[in-house]
Amino acid sequence: MSADGPLVTTEPGESRALVLASIRSWIGKYGERPPVRDLSRVTGLALGTVSHHLRRLERDGTVMRTSSRRRSCRLL
Repeated sequence: MSADGPLVTTEPGESRALVLASIRSWIGKYGERPPVRDLSRVTGLALGTVSHHLRRLERDGTVMRTSSRRRSCRLL
């Protein structure tokens, strides 16, 4: 436990599934791809962690990232 409260950890697969579920939810709600910063905000994960999971999801063929656009990922 830290001075700020208990440490919360998740397994990598759990947080990756959270990112994927958040992408699906965002598209369902807004009809467009979510910005990475918004994924970080809605999941509660650090921006770097979300980016890491997006790279893994891209490698697995689950999402495609388009770095030239503000909304940087889409489901395949």
